[in-house]
Amino acid sequence: MVEIEDYGDRRPEWLKTLTQRARHADAARDEAAERPHRSPRVRTLIRAVIGADGQPGQDVIVRNVSPGGMCIASRTLTPGCGDTLRVSLPGQGDLKAQVRWVGDGEFGIQLMGAFDLGEMQSANRRRNAGFAAALERLLGVRPHEERTSSGMRAC
Repeated sequence: MVEIEDYGDRRPEWLKTLTQRARHADAARDEAAERPHRSPRVRTLIRAVIGADGQPGQDVIVRNVSPGGMCIASRTLTPGCGDTLRVSLPGQGDLKAQVRWVGDGEFGIQLMGAFDLGEMQSANRRRNAGFAAALERLLGVRPHEERTSSGMRAC
């Protein structure tokens, strides 16, 4: 049988560290369990127009999209958390959304209706087809294909 020594207040540093790490791991696990599941994001750079009811829209950039929301970048538009906005995307029409978080030059919105992420991706590919073809002709690069570092050289 293993004998367990009682250190009292004189615990060795390694035991203090081990105890502290266990507490941090428990706290992180509890925090992760409380957080809702986050949907995967699709990175984009799409122009959109956002406005509030009764106000003109402003041009913004959609940085990423998920089935339920978007990250929007704007230097001029600074909504408050909870504001309701109207979002106009190419090929999607107007969507209603609520501001969920606000950061420096960007904010997140939760969409309040149906949104076809697949259609938006298809429209984005069609819109960028000319650019993708030019890249392929000029550089031999296909943007939609994964690349490896084997064809790259050090500068």
